[in-house]
Amino acid sequence: MLVSMAALAYVSAKSIRLRGNTLEGYESALRVHVLPRWAATDIEEIDPRDIQRWVDGFERPGAAEKAYKTLRQVIRWAMRHYRLRLRIWDPTSHGVELPRKAAYRPRVLDARELKSMLRGLWGRVPPAVEAVAIIGSCLGARRGEACAVDLARSVDWRTGEVALGPSLQVVRGRLTVLPAKTPKSERVGVLPSFALRRLRQLFPRHRRRGLVSQGMRPDEVARRLRSSCRRLGLPHVPPKQLRHTWATLAVEAGVSIETVAMMLGHTDVGTAYEHYIVSRRGICREAQRKVESLIMST
Repeated sequence: MLVSMAALAYVSAKSIRLRGNTLEGYESALRVHVLPRWAATDIEEIDPRDIQRWVDGFERPGAAEKAYKTLRQVIRWAMRHYRLRLRIWDPTSHGVELPRKAAYRPRVLDARELKSMLRGLWGRVPPAVEAVAIIGSCLGARRGEACAVDLARSVDWRTGEVALGPSLQVVRGRLTVLPAKTPKSERVGVLPSFALRRLRQLFPRHRRRGLVSQGMRPDEVARRLRSSCRRLGLPHVPPKQLRHTWATLAVEAGVSIETVAMMLGHTDVGTAYEHYIVSRRGICREAQRKVESLIMST
């Protein structure tokens, strides 16, 4: 069976199961990286050494990983679906080594910088941009989640509770609200009082309809936030890293990692610890103070 045939069947089968943006990502990886090299190759003739040479030829480790995992996904699906009998069981995992990626160290704001950014944006940017910055930095919401907050149905304007989970994405050129990635992504956050007051000002009763993004694409919101902060001389990070900022500040404030993971909507604590918590001197200093107190008190 040719890789091109398996890829076409895989995309068709998954079109009703995967989120639109996830499927679009697979299609892009197949079109750009996988099919130009493997389309005319029979799955049964794939040699792990050829896969290794292909992976080693990528300039960017991230692209190599995405392309490799997409090829692996298609081949494994075809093996199960068509009950293929290969001379090498799953050639994609037979000794293939991916290039090492640089450690991801997100830039996060400290408490003073975040306060300065939110104060500086006050009334100087479109309500949608300011609101996304508030929701991202105060609830740890993903960019798409913050943009998808429904002003009429997702927000309790009395208590500050905000239903999170659905995400605003661009799928095949159209703005689409997609369902939550996982059951745990469906969650309720509670805005701090200062954030709730500001959102009430941004969206008075007669304007509480539609999405927070007010028709803007998530990437447009991010660009407007970046350009506004630069113009105003404010500290800033992209909306994605406002989520990292909230997680790091929460731990710094003494919130348990289990609670942080729950509020971020992660399925396990390890994801929050590995990808969202940034080591800070304040956290380490407080930990050592507690250890020292224990040692010296015995």
